[in-house]
Parts: sequence; structure tokens; C-alpha cells
Amino acid sequence: MAVFPNSCLPGLLILILLQPPKLDSAHFDVIGPLEPILAMVGEDAELPCHLSPNVSAEHMELRWFRKKVSPAVLVHQDGREQQGEQMPEYRGRVTLVQDDITEGRVAVRIHGVKVSDDGAYRCFFREDGSYEEAIVHLKVAALGSDPHIHMEVQKSGEIQLECTSVGWYPEPQVHWRTPKGQKFPSTSESRNPDKEGLFTVAASLIITDTSVENVSCCIQNLLLGQEKEVGISIPAPFFPRLTPWIVAVAVTLMALGLLTIGSIFFTWRLYKERSRERNNEMRPKEKLLEELKWTKAALHTVDVTLDPDTAHPHLFLYEDLKSVRLEDSRQKLPEKPERFDSWPCVLGREAFTSGRHYWEVEVGDRTDWAIGVCRENVMRKGFDPMTPENGFWAVELYGNGYWALTPLRTPLALAGAPHRVGIFLNYELGDISFYNMTDGSHIYTFPNVSFSGPLRPFFCLWSCGKKPLTICPIADGPEGVTVIANTQDLSKDIPLSPMGEDSASGDTDTLHSKLIPTQPNQGAP
Repeated sequence: MAVFPNSCLPGLLILILLQPPKLDSAHFDVIGPLEPILAMVGEDAELPCHLSPNVSAEHMELRWFRKKVSPAVLVHQDGREQQGEQMPEYRGRVTLVQDDITEGRVAVRIHGVKVSDDGAYRCFFREDGSYEEAIVHLKVAALGSDPHIHMEVQKSGEIQLECTSVGWYPEPQVHWRTPKGQKFPSTSESRNPDKEGLFTVAASLIITDTSVENVSCCIQNLLLGQEKEVGISIPAPFFPRLTPWIVAVAVTLMALGLLTIGSIFFTWRLYKERSRERNNEMRPKEKLLEELKWTKAALHTVDVTLDPDTAHPHLFLYEDLKSVRLEDSRQKLPEKPERFDSWPCVLGREAFTSGRHYWEVEVGDRTDWAIGVCRENVMRKGFDPMTPENGFWAVELYGNGYWALTPLRTPLALAGAPHRVGIFLNYELGDISFYNMTDGSHIYTFPNVSFSGPLRPFFCLWSCGKKPLTICPIADGPEGVTVIANTQDLSKDIPLSPMGEDSASGDTDTLHSKLIPTQPNQGAP
């Protein structure tokens, strides 16, 4: 037997007493999923763990935590959850899935996953001084909104495109490409997170190649392996870009012009005199041609009125059924299959199955409108795109841009803003054309269409305002009969609230007609 010197015994006793008690080695293992758990923002996610061997965990301490043991994501002890140790951001958002707890299988369910939930979680089990844990990785993802492309034509002839989208996670990738697969690098890109951690993407591209006709913006979420894409048609340039040889030719022509200015000056007086005589001779002829032109147009002019049975509940019609405006308040209307319930639209009462027809719409200086024609059987419930494939042929002003509602929305470069738009329909030739009646210029013509079935005038407003959209009266024609609505008859079929009141909260016994009294100067000027 070994004998220790008396001087060593007190020191050994002190070391033994100061050593902390150790937990027994666990008689079980905790196993988590090998692959990360993928969850979409706003959905629920489950982080599972199980014991090996499959012993009951019913009386064990269960704990899911992030970086620190406490406070934790969820703590379950003594048969109930210990909310005092729970992190504030997870209170009310997590529950324990314990259907198979007697077999050692449990999971924590996170409701309404957020970007901040992304990362590693530790699944911890403890019983009678024995403990073990496993790590579970949660990958959070979000697929953002459909991209939107804004186009601006520079004075130099270059075209600047800006693609924007919101609600992405993690940071997405942006690509510009043509239908043939040609790719363009972005001129500039930005990805900024909002207060929820979701990224807003903005990418710009400057196009100098005049041969490019169509470009699409593609935004990809690499984690999900999904993308969203939108395309836009590039208008043909109005003027060629100035190249050095064009500048040289221009300078040469200017020099030649200076050499010939002397001779031009001497002939100017004679030319002016002859022009005056020619104008005096042409004035009677021009006046006659103008009269013939309007006489011919009057042969195809139709008197269009609005159909209240098709009007969206946020649209308010005037008594003469010629004007309409959009309001924030919603009217309580009888549900009818012909009424628009999503797009704020209304149709004309007239239906065309043949012949040529012409009418004008006073848009004034109001913004955000769409007008044209549509098939009588178009879908009026839901948000089907307004395209020729769905039976709509229309042009619109949205924001600061004019567009033809083709599948890729064709931008329209107008010399000036139209205050009155003329619409001409030739049913047999499949021709739908739009004209700026402010200066008489052509706006857009849809490619030849093969019509079948009735067509009706179509009107839509995208923003509220006191200025209405007005169907112009027939010019240079008979006065006709002014339609004044009988509110007693209309109220039987259209029980609507007055302007500025929300009928959804009122009583049907106090409802009034939606028709607004016609203003003294209502209509086209």
C-alpha cells in the first residue's frame, strides 16, 4: 500500500472536492434530418428529431434553441411547455408535434415562417443527467412578384429599361435576354432588403442595338430553382442615330447650301407670290374636301351609351349614360353574370355584328384609362388579361405611358397627349384603329382580326378622380334624344348608394340610384 506524505493529503482532498459533477454519458442518440428543411415565407415548417433507440421521450426535457440554450425556441419539460424560457420572437408561433413522442419522435412546428427564421437549430434531449443533441438546418425562401419593366426613350435614341420586383429571398439573380437566347449584362443592379428581410430588386439596361426587337427580364431564385420572367417589345427608332459619316455628310450639305443661298434669295419673292395665289385657289377646294370628309365619317358615326348592368360596383355612371368615373366607395349592386366584379370596367349597350362604326371618347387630362372594343362573351369575373386572345382590343394610358394591350403590351410613342380619342371598327375587314382627335394623328391599329360574334364598346378606369371619362355626342349630326334615367325604375334593378357613401354598411331600404346628375358642361366640348 502506497504511503503519501502528510503534506500532500490536504491538497488532493481540495482538488477532488472542487471538481464539478459530470453528467452521465447518454444512453441514447438524437438524430435529425440529413438535408436542410426548405420552407417558403408565410408557410409552416417542421423541424423533426428522433431518439435512437426508439425509447419514449414523454418524461424527458425537450429543447430547441438557436445560439444559446436559453432563452430557446421551445422548451417542453414536466409534460408542458415552459414559456418563461421562450424567445419573444417565437411566442405564439411554435408548437410541439408529439403524436409519436412515446416512440421518441417529436418535432417543433414554426407557423408563418419569416426570413429571420433561416439558420441552424439544435434539438436537445435530457433525462436523469444524460443528454444529447442534433443540429437541424432550416432554409427559408420566397418567390417574389412578377417583374415589371419600365421603358424610357432617351434623346440620343438609346432605350433605357428598368426591371423591378419585390419579395425575394435569398438574393435572386437577374438576367436580360432575347427570345433567341442572346444575353445582356445589366447596366446597374441593386438588391435591398426591406424590414422583413425580403429583397427588392432593380436592374437597368441600356439598348443601343436598333436590331433588338424584344427583350425579357428574368429573375431567378437559385435556392428554389424557379424564376419569373416578363418581356417587352422595343419600338423601332424614329430617327437613326448620328454616326460620324452622317455628320460629315450633313456638314457638306450645309456648305453647299450656303453657296446656293444667294440664288434662293432671289427666287424667294417669286415663290412667295405664286404660293399665295395657289393658296387662294386651293382654299375653296380644301373646304369642300373637309366637308366631304366629315360627311363620310358621319355615315359611320354611332351613338354609344353605357350599360349599367355591366358596370363594376366602384364605377359611377351619370344620368345621360355617357360619362363614368371611379370612386373609392363600393356600391351594393345586384349580382349579375354580365357585371364585371374584378376589373373596373363597363361596356357600351350597342353590339356590332357587321359594318363600319365610329365613336369618340373624351379622356381630357385625366390619367389611367383603357378604351376600345371587346367580344360580348368576354370573361367578366376574375382577372383574365385584357389581350386579343381573351377578346379585348384596347389602348390605355397607365402612369406616364401609352400602351396597346397586346400580349406583351406594345408601348406607343405619341407626339402629344390626346384629349379626345376616336375609335373606328370595320367588322368585315377585321380593322380596329385609334386616332388622336386633338391633332388628327394615328395612334394604333391592331393587326387584321377575324371577328365572330357581337362586339361592344369597352371602357375601363384604373384610378379615382373627379374628372369622368365621357362618350362624345355625334358631331354635325341630328341632335337626337337626350336619355334621362328614371330613378324610380332604375332603383328596382340597380339599388345603389349615392356618391361618397359605402352602401356595404347601410340598409337596403335607404339605397339610391347610382346615376350621377349630368353636369351643365358634361360631355365633349
